Amino acid sequence: MTLDYKAWLIFLIAACLSSTSASSQTIRRSASIEALEQHLVFFHREEVVVVTDVIAEGVLTWLVNHDNTSRILALDIPPLPSGTRERLEIIGTFYDVGRLDEDDPRLSNLPITQISQELFRKRWPGIGELPIVVANSTKPALEPDTATLRNIVLEPQRYLNKGVTVTGRFRGRNLYGDMPEAPETSRWDFVLHSVDASVWVVGKEPRGDGFELDVMARVDTSKWLEVTGDVLLEDGMVLIKAGTINLSRASTDRALSAPRSDTPNLPPPEAIFSAPFADDIDVPTDSTVRIQFSRDMDDTSFNDNVHVQYSGPTSETLNAESAITFQLAYRRRNRVLEIRFDQELERYQNVHVELTDGITSSDGSPLLPWMLSFYVGGQ
Repeated sequence: MTLDYKAWLIFLIAACLSSTSASSQTIRRSASIEALEQHLVFFHREEVVVVTDVIAEGVLTWLVNHDNTSRILALDIPPLPSGTRERLEIIGTFYDVGRLDEDDPRLSNLPITQISQELFRKRWPGIGELPIVVANSTKPALEPDTATLRNIVLEPQRYLNKGVTVTGRFRGRNLYGDMPEAPETSRWDFVLHSVDASVWVVGKEPRGDGFELDVMARVDTSKWLEVTGDVLLEDGMVLIKAGTINLSRASTDRALSAPRSDTPNLPPPEAIFSAPFADDIDVPTDSTVRIQFSRDMDDTSFNDNVHVQYSGPTSETLNAESAITFQLAYRRRNRVLEIRFDQELERYQNVHVELTDGITSSDGSPLLPWMLSFYVGGQ
């Protein structure tokens, strides 16, 4: 197995474990257990609402989906008799524990080390090994009486492949970071949002009698739409394949004690993973550089702001003679920038990749300058 293949394999695993974008905003989000499990980075440290079955196994309590294929540990939930199963609505904070330090004060009163020893035979879990929900409140889950957008997001299996009509606020092509990634069904896919829940609407442009909305324009996000279509699931995300779209009034659907902001203060985008890794050695000459970001990026902003050269470790040593020519491709689904070189890299050379000022996320937030250096081997 070549180093490039190993790096790409690890990159794919990381892309699957992360969703899409890391977010540190304090906005409550409705989610299913499948969504939490498949988009760890996106929900990490977020306050979430879930409606799920809860089971007790010994001293541990687990949140499980309808067929027990997904499960997340729950803490600070009133104890259940071992072997029992209840359906609850839970408000709490979601953590991928392995992304936090052992002395993180948010976990100081929780028995994480004991749980890690019991489950993994080590003192602290690795990234992706132990997702948890620390409950703030619990109550018995009520049977949904209508197919609101929020009810669909909380319990998508109830509505899967069924026709629904929902109302929500138009949020463009994820301009407010409501969803972990884009389905890439078409260039006019857009997010619909209500209370603390969001879905992707696919299959139809956001236009109709007397309106035409731009998926990249925040000015259009004051509009409310009524969408009729079929409910789909993709990578834990809820999609509605639209049949009709009409303008609507603001929804009266409300979640009790669920504060939210229509214009959240999103964190700046970051480069969260790369293949090759920083300071990697013996990188094959035919490698492609792949960089994953925490948020969806404006692909046009990469133009003239990505530089690759044979060099030393700092940008001061770069010069035109050492420049390497390449082609760029941005994979919006996984927020990955691919740098494909026009010719094979020279052997036994240091390669320096630099993302400079001017690169932004899809909502215009700037990416801080970022650098990557690696050493090309003899293969």
